[in-house]
Amino acid sequence: MSTDPRTAVEYRIPAASLRKGDLVNTSPGEDDWQEVLAVHTTAAGSQTAEVRELVTSLAGRYVLVELTDLAPVDSGVYWVDGTATVAGDDGDAPVSDVVSGEDGVRTYLYTRYELVTVRAATA
Repeated sequence: MSTDPRTAVEYRIPAASLRKGDLVNTSPGEDDWQEVLAVHTTAAGSQTAEVRELVTSLAGRYVLVELTDLAPVDSGVYWVDGTATVAGDDGDAPVSDVVSGEDGVRTYLYTRYELVTVRAATA
């Protein structure tokens, strides 16, 4: 039996155990996987005053997690007159209209005990 290092192993861990690079399913059952960009359990290391203030106010009860915000494109891509296009419920649309901006970030609050579904980052 061979093991492929790319094999996805999903498991649930407390939100306070998340690490940068983990893949989190924000909507289990719907497969909305996003990469962890930052985990804030204390104000130390927070990049902005707003994040520091919020994390301080939570007093360790919650974990603030910053995730990528990339919308899935659940359709095949095809070309129409040289334009990459996808089929959607509301008709065909150029790929450029349905993909996320490159800098999207989601910010989530989890309780420190809350279990989140993750896949380990492969490196």
